[in-house]
Amino acid sequence: MKKKPIEQPDSSLTIQETHLTKQDTFRLWYSYAGLGSGYGTMQPTFRVIGTDFIYTFEQNSSFTGQFDRKSEIVCKGKLRTSSIDSITTLLKDIKDTLVYKTNTGIMSGGIHTISIASDTIHVTFQLHNASDSTARKIVDMLNSHIPKDKKKLWLFDFPDEK
Repeated sequence: MKKKPIEQPDSSLTIQETHLTKQDTFRLWYSYAGLGSGYGTMQPTFRVIGTDFIYTFEQNSSFTGQFDRKSEIVCKGKLRTSSIDSITTLLKDIKDTLVYKTNTGIMSGGIHTISIASDTIHVTFQLHNASDSTARKIVDMLNSHIPKDKKKLWLFDFPDEK
């Protein structure tokens, strides 16, 4: 049996087309899981694969491990490649794969998780009743894609953390 030759990459792609191809490896996940009285409630979830996003409300925590509520779609759309580039640029200076912050003064509240992955970056923010300036910038960029009549994504905001 004759072996098929390995195909070379298409060198006819323009710089812009090559750039857009690299965006296909981009993944982002934003989620809030309520704790205490917020346990088991419907909370925002925002997923990006490539440039496509879906914003839903989901049950992201449960006392029993059973998730018995159906997800609600808020909106779908396309993330601008300039936003992906900006997020990637923000993350280049983070030297670790996990940014974990907690505010021990709040017993209830919840946990925000933002995970970003691409061919060059893997960073997760785990914010337990806390905020982070880089995560805030990312959430602001995501919110710019959500229609004005829809509830925006959020992070905890404490005046002494600014």
